[in-house]
Amino acid sequence: MNDAIASLCLFSFLALAPVLLIVKFTTNRPPWWLILIMIFVVGWGLAIGTYIFNQLGINDLIAQDKELPEGWDSDGASGLFVMFGGWLFSLAYFAPWLAIYALAAIIRRLSKLRHAPNNRMQSDAAEPRR
Repeated sequence: MNDAIASLCLFSFLALAPVLLIVKFTTNRPPWWLILIMIFVVGWGLAIGTYIFNQLGINDLIAQDKELPEGWDSDGASGLFVMFGGWLFSLAYFAPWLAIYALAAIIRRLSKLRHAPNNRMQSDAAEPRR
C-alpha cells in the first residue's frame, strides 16, 4: 500500500507543473504568484510524501522478511535534501516546463499577429453598406 501511495505522490509531482501551465495557457488563470506558490508548497509536499511512503514501503519489506531493493541502505542524505531542499527540486523541475510554456505563448502571439485583421489597410469601399 505504501508503494502505491509513493507512486501516486511521484506521478502527482510529475503532473503538477504541466497541469498548472496547461490551465494557465488555456484560461489565463490562476495568476503567476499562485502558480509559483503551488509549485513550491504542493511540489515540496509531494516530494516529501514520495520519500516518506517509499521509506515506509521498505520498512514493510523488512517486517515481512522479503528481498529489499538494491541500494536501499545507501540513500545517503536524500531524506535530508527532500525535507529541506524539496522546494528547490520542485522549482528545478518546473523550469523546463516554463520554457515550453514560454515557447507556446510566443507561437500563439505570433499566430494571432499573423491572422489579425488589419483595419488600417482596408478602405471604406470594402465595407458593405447597410
